[in-house]
Amino acid sequence: MESQAQEKKQIALGLFLVCLLAFTVYLLFSKIWSVFSSINPILGAGFVAASATIIVSLMSVLVSKHLERRATISAHLREKKIPTYEKIISFIFIITFADKLGKDRLTEKEVMQFMAKITQELVIWGSDDMLEAFYNFRKKSIENSNENKEDSYKILFIVEDLLLAIRKDLGHANKKISRGKILGLFINDLPNILK
Repeated sequence: MESQAQEKKQIALGLFLVCLLAFTVYLLFSKIWSVFSSINPILGAGFVAASATIIVSLMSVLVSKHLERRATISAHLREKKIPTYEKIISFIFIITFADKLGKDRLTEKEVMQFMAKITQELVIWGSDDMLEAFYNFRKKSIENSNENKEDSYKILFIVEDLLLAIRKDLGHANKKISRGKILGLFINDLPNILK
């Protein structure tokens, strides 16, 4: 009951403030209009031109500062993302090439530790698309342990989606990269798999 009464008071206060703001804007514009209507037209035209020049200059400075700030934030975020994305790619390549390079396969504990650490970093630094791609990769990896070999090839395309999301988040357009091109860089029998 109290929350409904409190909500009604907040709505009433909000409406009152909006009306007060509208009335103040109306008074301000009517005062400005009365000043302009009493000024000599030649002087008024010069005043309008000068005002327009000042407003355009001010807007240009504000827009350029805003764009500069966004670029700085984007560059800072990219610096933070790169080490995380490098870890993910290294992890994928270790899993893919461990046998071929004569290295030990990762243990289940090492995989779980990696996933926990990288998830923490992605929550902080990953873009929305990257989080979605990593979620799909993680989900498919868990499901993959229960599937047969034919279905296990589906994870390859999830991995490729993850790699494309990393590239996109770092600023690459990925326009000319068709399905299988990234996978073809490190999987020799990809054409047979795609058939």
